[in-house]
Amino acid sequence: MEPKEMARLMGGFATEKRVRILSALMLAGEEGISILELAKLTDSTVGDIGMSLESLATLDMINISIINNERVLVANRKVLNAIFGEFYEHYVVGRGDSSVSTD
Repeated sequence: MEPKEMARLMGGFATEKRVRILSALMLAGEEGISILELAKLTDSTVGDIGMSLESLATLDMINISIINNERVLVANRKVLNAIFGEFYEHYVVGRGDSSVSTD
């Protein structure tokens, strides 16, 4: 993954709200949770988390499905694992290419 793409994806974690959303979705597991449940778990309103959900969906970090006429949110573990695996392999001190610029 190119540094520019890594920076774009890491931007998905740019706000506390997004991190709380992703944490709640990871805890919910593969079944996912509704937007109302997510709002309760993150101590937010549905309107308050809407923009964050849109950003996370655009980055493919979450999946949104319709089940029984209700939106169900699930963390995209494949993408999240790829982000953190790539970050660990290339950017953790002592790993990867030490010639990578940190600018």
